[in-house]
Amino acid sequence: MLALPALLLAATETIANPLRSRFTTVELSTCQIIKRHPDGNTYRCAGLKDYPVSYSEGDLRAFVSFGAKPESRQAMQQTLRPFNSIFEGSGKRATIEWRFRRVDGSDRPYATIMRLFTRTEGARGEVLVVTKVSSTEACHMAYVDAKANADAMALARSAADELAAAWSCKADARIIGAPGQLSK
Repeated sequence: MLALPALLLAATETIANPLRSRFTTVELSTCQIIKRHPDGNTYRCAGLKDYPVSYSEGDLRAFVSFGAKPESRQAMQQTLRPFNSIFEGSGKRATIEWRFRRVDGSDRPYATIMRLFTRTEGARGEVLVVTKVSSTEACHMAYVDAKANADAMALARSAADELAAAWSCKADARIIGAPGQLSK
């Protein structure tokens, strides 16, 4: 009998506080260069309130973190094994999907989803990177091969919504769905 009131309360909270998405873009021309380096610069770009986006390039790979003090967050040291970029081709604009809840009148992000364009031995791929975001942490939780999974965005959103609350940044990111090129 006690399970029914708890279930009803959880359902009421879900209806009153649905999960939401907001989209922002990274355009390097509008970002501030924080650090210059011959292998790639580090930029601070607009994100959500209190959650700037930090983007760094190095060794032909992208490193992206979210929130204050990005250098202390694990995501700033995480990338994919293949060469990759958040920008498609020669483009300089990327989109970030922020998953958040409305809490006490403000948006509280708990995850982001970002597409990385990869290159391995001539093969091109696309991977959705799901990153846990909190006021103190940012780390990769999941990878979804966007070419190997017809429902890649739905898989990435489910991973964000289901994993973020209990995710430990000490854990290795999971491959969700068909691994495609992620298994190589």
